[in-house]
Amino acid sequence: MSNNSIRSILYKFGVILVMLLLAIPSYALKGDDKKPIQIEADSGTGDQNKKVLEFIGNVKITKGSLIVNADKGVASQYKEGDRTFVLYGKPVAFEQMQDDGVKIIGQGDKFEYNTKSSLAVLTGRAKIRKGKSEIVGDVLTYNTQTQVYSAKSNFGNGVTKNSGGRITVILDQGQK
Repeated sequence: MSNNSIRSILYKFGVILVMLLLAIPSYALKGDDKKPIQIEADSGTGDQNKKVLEFIGNVKITKGSLIVNADKGVASQYKEGDRTFVLYGKPVAFEQMQDDGVKIIGQGDKFEYNTKSSLAVLTGRAKIRKGKSEIVGDVLTYNTQTQVYSAKSNFGNGVTKNSGGRITVILDQGQK
């Protein structure tokens, strides 16, 4: 594969990755959106015909104050122009500083973002924390257009029938 092909693949991946970054709540530090995207991994492959990119092993994605760590990342683009991005890990973990000086930290076993549905979905022991506020569940969904989130838990992932597959939300009363 030539250097131009690799650059083309990485550029396309960067465009797709920007869509992933839109899934993170829009309260990021001012200027983060203008920062370059850096992707590090043990290996990567790209199929220009299928428009699929895959990065495997110690995947680290940075853009400004956003840092994402995963075991594997797959980005796809469809004929209609819609894109999906899926990160896998044990866990997939991310953090990003907010303008108010408080860091958002999240994790789960799988993170998916779809540009057509505008949905970001964090699954498998999913948790997102901002300051002392936190939400925990098996599936956390955030619509980047409507800014509406939902949380649910299933039996499994340490949830027992006795706990009823419930979610947990902790609200810090001192946080604005």
